Amino acid sequence: MRFDKGKIKDYYLFTTDVENVFINEYMTEAPGDYVKAYLYGLFCSGYGMELKPALLAEVLRMDEDRLREAWEYWERMNVVDITEEEDGYTVVFRNLREQLYSGEHEEEKAEEPVTEEAAIPAAGTDEDFRKLTNAAEDMLGRPLNGKELQEIGSWTRELGVTSEVIFEAFDYCSEMGKTGINYISKVVLAWAKEGLKTGDMVKAYLEKTSERQGSYRRILNSLGLKRNITEAEKRMVDGWLDDMHFSMDRILEACEKAGFTQSPNLRYVNKVLENWKQEADSWGRDVNQRVNVSQNTLNKYYEYLRNQAEVRAEGRRREVYDKLPEIRQIDINLQSLSSKISRGLLGGSTVSDMDSIKKEIRDLEKERAILLTENNFALDYTDIKYLCPKCSDTGIDEKGRRCSCARERMGEAELWQNGKL
Repeated sequence: MRFDKGKIKDYYLFTTDVENVFINEYMTEAPGDYVKAYLYGLFCSGYGMELKPALLAEVLRMDEDRLREAWEYWERMNVVDITEEEDGYTVVFRNLREQLYSGEHEEEKAEEPVTEEAAIPAAGTDEDFRKLTNAAEDMLGRPLNGKELQEIGSWTRELGVTSEVIFEAFDYCSEMGKTGINYISKVVLAWAKEGLKTGDMVKAYLEKTSERQGSYRRILNSLGLKRNITEAEKRMVDGWLDDMHFSMDRILEACEKAGFTQSPNLRYVNKVLENWKQEADSWGRDVNQRVNVSQNTLNKYYEYLRNQAEVRAEGRRREVYDKLPEIRQIDINLQSLSSKISRGLLGGSTVSDMDSIKKEIRDLEKERAILLTENNFALDYTDIKYLCPKCSDTGIDEKGRRCSCARERMGEAELWQNGKL
């Protein structure tokens, strides 16, 4: 049995779903033409369309190399996968929701208890061992059995743990009500891995661990997560504190930003902090130092610059149209022909029809160039001219990194924010 549906005759009657994850976390930081390529590609993927890169670049009015850069950017962002083929490449769009939330709550993996079958020192032949076990029995409130005595002996012989550290382990576990030898063994093994040799080292470690546990709880509580932290999340938070050197105040500030999302989680906080770290490094400042101009203000200033550039370009277009009305008609015709190409791709137009339209476009562009130069206008006179051609006044370069113009724009944004620019 085979199920199929009829051929779609008019794609304009349907819609293309864009994930909110893309809009909220990827779109705002990407160059505009990269977003344009993503949306059109997503639209095509919904209907299994196959387009040659050269033809897609022409439809989008983009350079073919620029189109390839867009896909490589989205691949670096883990939004798409690119598969190279003999006659081009295939772009596969990832499910961003599944990617964002999968594997987030890793199960904690318990350490395997250390076992040892070798004999322990006989009672009365090792005074330190006898004192240790007597103290352990006092703390546990019960006598130790042979298996437990054997386990304790293995800690000293195999792990090199001192009696002092073992005593601290029994004391620590008994205070928590954990009197099982397997649990105590895990504690001793963990402390041995940390290189703890004395009681003072254990006390210092527990104090630091207690403080870190408090940090874990504060972070989870700030996100409204009423659960224990996973091992993967612990490593993430430890990286914020120990490797990136963020203060707790800055981490909680990032958590506050995550709180405005639909599903607050530590992965989102991690992305915020990584962006802050990258920004701080690019400016050569401490990660906990706040700047006078927020990223939001800088983004608004970039938006203001883009709007101004578009307004100036529109003014130049009106100037040309007033002097050369035929240029206006050419631009209208070019726009109409571009729409024809797009509809032709969807409607299955012949190669001959498409070639005819493309030739007409080239002829009109040539006629337009001649009219402009004959009347002392530069060929790009009506184009939008951004202050920074590398990022088109977005602050993000073609590789998805902060543009080198950001430092200069930051100073301008502060003046603009205060009404002095």
